[in-house]
Amino acid sequence: QNPQQQQQQQQPSWQGKDFFIEQIAPASVALYKFRTGQWDEFAFLSNKSKKMTKMRRETIVARLNFLRDIVMGVTSAKEAEIAILELLLRAEDYVGKNDGSMLSRYLDDFLPMIETWTLWMALVRPSPMQRHARVFALLDAMDDLDSVGSSTNDSGETKNGLSESLQECMDSYEFGASAGGKRLAAAILKRMNLHLMMEEKKSIPSGDKMDAATVDSIQQHWSDEEERDEWASRIGNLALVSSMPARNRRTKKSPSDTSSWESKSKAYKKESWTLTRRLAELEQWDTDTVRDQQRELLSLVDLVWSFNNV
Repeated sequence: QNPQQQQQQQQPSWQGKDFFIEQIAPASVALYKFRTGQWDEFAFLSNKSKKMTKMRRETIVARLNFLRDIVMGVTSAKEAEIAILELLLRAEDYVGKNDGSMLSRYLDDFLPMIETWTLWMALVRPSPMQRHARVFALLDAMDDLDSVGSSTNDSGETKNGLSESLQECMDSYEFGASAGGKRLAAAILKRMNLHLMMEEKKSIPSGDKMDAATVDSIQQHWSDEEERDEWASRIGNLALVSSMPARNRRTKKSPSDTSSWESKSKAYKKESWTLTRRLAELEQWDTDTVRDQQRELLSLVDLVWSFNNV
């Protein structure tokens, strides 16, 4: 036999099939579980695992739900799904290897970092080149543990600078002006509410109630046109609700009745979401209360999203 024939015989057969079984199939399954929110199907989140506390599991699920809402609802953050998928595959792999320390590193350090940068993509709306650069930086960070937690990121931006940048973008973003903006606002408000509810050890909504949550524009009628243009679409004028009430053509109530603060505050009082129920305690809703709510929501950014590892 000549050297070429020997080389052909030494090459393993079914290389394409093996690659599919070892690489493509697990990635496809993990991606399907992520997009459909089947968290119990991941070994590292299985209810059979006795090594994870309830609080830690709820926090990880809240992060993953937020990421799912963002990448499936906001075009400018879609690329983040690449980094998310890589993290999920590595986490599953370390469960199989029974390596708890590395699993904790991915879930407690890398997952919050991916979550923060995904929020950055959604709010800042960077160029495709910038988004891809950020994703590659996240993938590189998974291979270089020492780079995680440095005082500056790869673009030279400090942690405080990133926090301020996110707050500034969130402050000026007109969430209520588009369907995509409302989806982003719903994801942000859900994440904020879940953080507070976990801190207060309250029951967490799940299933259809979680998925159906959307935002309601609190004040819809403005006497001052300038104030309407400035505040109507800001996140401070949006409330997270379990679902929008179905319109009943037979109802005798006029639109002004259902959009009045008296009507809305009664509805908000019945909501399970902490921040929405707090709104019901207010006697009135006007431009001043919108400003106050805007400030409160912005103050939650540093509490909910981690900047320790970015």
